[in-house]
Amino acid sequence: MHRRNGPSPHAATPAWTCRARRRTRRADIAPASGTAGPRPSLPPREPTLRTYSLACAAAAALIATPAAGQNGPPLSTLPETVVTATRIPTPIERIPAGVTVIDRATIEARGYRSLAEALAGVPGLGVVQSGGTGQTTSAFLRGTNSGHVLVLRDGMPLNDPSTPQGLFDFGNDLLSDVERIEVIRGPMSGLYGSGAIGGVVNLITRSGRGTGRPFTATGEIAGGSQSTAAASAAVAGETRGFDYALVGQGLSTQGFNIVPRRLATSIGERDGARIGTATAHLGAQLGERFRVFGFARWRENKADLDQAGRDDPNYTARNRSGMWRTGVEGAVIPGWLDTTLAVGQSRDSRQFRDRPDQFPFSGSDDSRYLGTRTVYQWDSTLRLPDAGPVDAAAVTFGLQRIEDRVDVQVRFDGPFGPFNQDVDRGTRNDAGYLGAQFRLFRRLDLTANLRHEAPRDFADTTTWRLGGVLALPEVALTVHAAYGTSFRAPTLFDLFGVGSFGFRGNPNLRPEKGRGGEAGVALDLGALGLPPGRLSATYFRTRITDLIDDDPAFTTRINVGRVEIEGVESAFDMTLAPWLALHAAHAWTVAQDADSGLQLLRRPRHQGSLAATLRADPRLSLTPELLVFGPAADAIYADSGAFLGRGTNPGGVVVNLTARWRATETLEFFALGRNITNSRYEPANSYVVPGAAVLVGLRAGL
Repeated sequence: MHRRNGPSPHAATPAWTCRARRRTRRADIAPASGTAGPRPSLPPREPTLRTYSLACAAAAALIATPAAGQNGPPLSTLPETVVTATRIPTPIERIPAGVTVIDRATIEARGYRSLAEALAGVPGLGVVQSGGTGQTTSAFLRGTNSGHVLVLRDGMPLNDPSTPQGLFDFGNDLLSDVERIEVIRGPMSGLYGSGAIGGVVNLITRSGRGTGRPFTATGEIAGGSQSTAAASAAVAGETRGFDYALVGQGLSTQGFNIVPRRLATSIGERDGARIGTATAHLGAQLGERFRVFGFARWRENKADLDQAGRDDPNYTARNRSGMWRTGVEGAVIPGWLDTTLAVGQSRDSRQFRDRPDQFPFSGSDDSRYLGTRTVYQWDSTLRLPDAGPVDAAAVTFGLQRIEDRVDVQVRFDGPFGPFNQDVDRGTRNDAGYLGAQFRLFRRLDLTANLRHEAPRDFADTTTWRLGGVLALPEVALTVHAAYGTSFRAPTLFDLFGVGSFGFRGNPNLRPEKGRGGEAGVALDLGALGLPPGRLSATYFRTRITDLIDDDPAFTTRINVGRVEIEGVESAFDMTLAPWLALHAAHAWTVAQDADSGLQLLRRPRHQGSLAATLRADPRLSLTPELLVFGPAADAIYADSGAFLGRGTNPGGVVVNLTARWRATETLEFFALGRNITNSRYEPANSYVVPGAAVLVGLRAGL
């Protein structure tokens, strides 16, 4: 349900109990079952971003890269190893978890502009965007709540402590500074701690390491429908033990009206957005064994918002996000013991402004939310010698301290009078972890993880995970299974937050607890004499208790209920010919309130994707993509704009098409067609997907 007086009028509050409520002001980005909460912060638009975008465009027009001459790999291409799943670089086929990797080549081949776009086709991951670019976006991993997805940047946790459940808004980030995205599905608290109930998304930043050149440059510039302009520029290289990467990117769009035309409360006003980002990633060798590194990123966004069920021409959100991380890494004992010691910080500042308009019950708002997270981390890997049937053995261990602080200023004046409140709180959490993995008889890979958390405000918690992968090359199969426990500690906003109409956090909340397992098979199609490819299917089951939800009066948050989730996710990849590659994915998910049996909000039972890469000419590639969404429970709005309560939101289909033409070895033209059939699908009821749009540009390099 959409609520007016939740824990934050601006951050999505996932609710698990199946209730619906008429009073509404904010639209939830991450409802977990029958209720929907307020919107989280969204991207800011600053006048300085126009200058920034023009600078990026000028730089892009002057440079060109060999990468621009590559039309990308087949859709099934994956890196040989994945780091996020075990903290040790491990071949993807030997990891006992659902893993999806979206590398740089795939991002460019499919024309992904934002993180939300890139994740939309991941098996078992439901992306719900309340509108277009820069609009509030949730991600539901294997049917869990959006707050149960832990988001990392180069291994550093980013979830914002100033939002209910520490939600991460997947709608704010562009991808020019991302080298690859690793998605690990399933409970991962045994490795990463609080928040990893549904899984982990790790954004790995582009760097100059491995370029083999002292200087490379890339850039692109594009423009198209809805007065959209985008540009990016990057320089990178390595020389004499020093490596660097500098990336700038910007996007501006007038957007479209995110309130569907079917609603009588739609007045047709556009909801635009501006996004600007700058990233620096540096490193230097200290002798032969150690390396120091530093990373800094700044993002500034502004977006026009609308209320659930109606237009709101005066409602805007501004988001400023900064983060940095620095440390030293290297071989303490070469070939045996590697270690990393790092410290980093992320700061998310969100501001929401609204003024009264012609609609009833409108009010004014000028509220601000600042969340700061500081992370101290020590990670080590000890590699062990082979012994008899055991090889590839390694032990990981480390310590982590996370210090969170929130500063909230609520300034809301509604039809029932003003509400002003400030909150300034902090907390910390200390943790240690231990992991092991090894291979038996070059056939059976086993992994184990154990983590102990000592939060300042809660009792200590220990989580674990066990998994294994059995290779059966005789029948071209691999079989995997895993089981683990998880938890999510209440955020500072859950505990002490304030919202409009008298909401107060609850300092007596208990952490949410989960446990879940999975079992799956993967078939190597090439080993059967078929074209190279892979067919996989995984069954998963999750149970979550002590869920945090609103109390019946919507004045605070309490521990309630249980959730039972089960499903099957499947994927198919095949390279039929040098000029044709196919990819398909499907997820069947049943996510229910264990007490009422009702389906959780915005979790379609069926969701799938189909994509292909066609290269009829060595210089031309076409990448069509089909996204299919089944019906889902949601808070429903009638065509009149009236709130109807809980109901079924119809499914929909979205078709995208990317075309790339290599003019020279260093210059490439591209065209991105989005929603080319002009679907009116509403991912969240009363918020429609962007209409048909085209973006045309060039990518060049040096």
